[in-house]
Amino acid sequence: MDTSIRSSTISHGFVSSSSPGGSISYSQGDGNGPTTTNMQQNLVLYGYTFLFLFGYFGHINSIIIFLRHTLREISTSCLFICITISNIIYLLTCIYDFLYTGIGLSPVSALTNPSLSNALCRFRTFVQSVVMCSSAWLLLAISIDRWLRIRFPFQVKKLCTIKRVLFGALIILIFAILFNAHLLLPSFGTLRQVDICGPISNNIYTIFFRQIWTVLLTCLQSLVPTVILLVVTVDMFIHLRAQQRQSLNQNRRRAFIDRQILAIMSTSIFLFFSTQIPISVFHILLVPVLRPTLSGTYILQLTTIFNFVASINYATTFYVHCLTSRLFRQEFYNVICCCSIFKNRRIGVETQTIIQTNQRQIELTRLREKRNHQLCAIETV
Repeated sequence: MDTSIRSSTISHGFVSSSSPGGSISYSQGDGNGPTTTNMQQNLVLYGYTFLFLFGYFGHINSIIIFLRHTLREISTSCLFICITISNIIYLLTCIYDFLYTGIGLSPVSALTNPSLSNALCRFRTFVQSVVMCSSAWLLLAISIDRWLRIRFPFQVKKLCTIKRVLFGALIILIFAILFNAHLLLPSFGTLRQVDICGPISNNIYTIFFRQIWTVLLTCLQSLVPTVILLVVTVDMFIHLRAQQRQSLNQNRRRAFIDRQILAIMSTSIFLFFSTQIPISVFHILLVPVLRPTLSGTYILQLTTIFNFVASINYATTFYVHCLTSRLFRQEFYNVICCCSIFKNRRIGVETQTIIQTNQRQIELTRLREKRNHQLCAIETV
C-alpha cells in the first residue's frame, strides 16, 4: 500500500495549492521529489510475495474451517468469515503496488492518460480504505459478540444470532463506504509529478484532506477501535473469571468451543494491535515532527515499511490462530484428512472403473473366441 492513501500524505511537503483554481506546484524539497529506493522495491517484491503465498492459502483454509459443522452455527464464526473476506480483498489491492513498485512495471501515466490513471487511483484507494476500516470494526464486532455471550449468558440465543451479526457486518460495510466515499470524487486522483494519490484540484478539498482527513482516518481506523477493544476485552475477562469462580453449569463441549473462540479472538486483537498501532503513531507524528526534518524520499521509505508491517495483519491471521487454538488446529487437520480421503476415494473409484472395464473387455474377448470355435465346429460338420 505504499502508493495508496497513506502515501499521499507524503506529498504535503512538496505540493502546494498556489492559485485560486487549485493548481499544484512543487517545491522540490529533494531536488527531484521523493523517489523509490532499492530497499523499498525489494521489500515490496519479496515481502508481498511472501504475504500473497501464505495469505491466500491461510484465508481459504480459514473460510473452510469456519464453515465446518463445529463452528458454522456460532455467530462469531460468521464475523470471522467476513473479516477473512475483507483481508483477501485487501491483499488483492496490494497486487497493484507489487506490480508497479516491486516488479517495476511502468504505471499508467497521469500525463498521457489522466482519466484512466485517476480512475485507478480512486478505485484502489477507496477499496483499500474501505477494507481497512471494515476489518478494524469487524474485529470490534467479534469482541462485542463474545462480550455479550459472557455478560448475558442466558440471552445468547436472542442476542448472538447469525442474522444479527450479518446485519451488523452490513452496517459496518455501509458506514465504511460512506466514510470513504469522497475518495471517488473528481477532486481526488493521481498527482502527476510523483504518481501518488492525493487531492488534485479543489482548494477546500485539499485543506480537508491534508489537515482533517489524515487525522480522522487514523483515529477511526485504528485508535478508536483499539481503545474500545481494550475496554471490552478487559471487561470480558473480568466477568469471565467471575463466572469461572461461580462454577456455572455448562456443557463441556460448548465451554471448550467458547474458550477456543475466545483464544482466536484474543490473538486477532493482539495481531491488530502489534501491526496497526505503529503505523498510526507514524502518521500522527508525520506532519508535526517528521515532515519538517526528513526528506521526502526517506519519509516515503518509512511509509513503505510501516505499510508492509500493517499488511501482515491481513495475511497471517490463519497461522496465528493455528498456533494458539487447539480447536482451530484440529479443524484444519480434519480439512486435510477430508481432502486426502476424497482424493484417495476418487483415485479408488477411477481404479475400480478401470478394473471393471478391463474385466468386461476380457469377458467380451472370451465370448468372441467361444463363438468363433462354435462356428468353426459347425462348418467342419
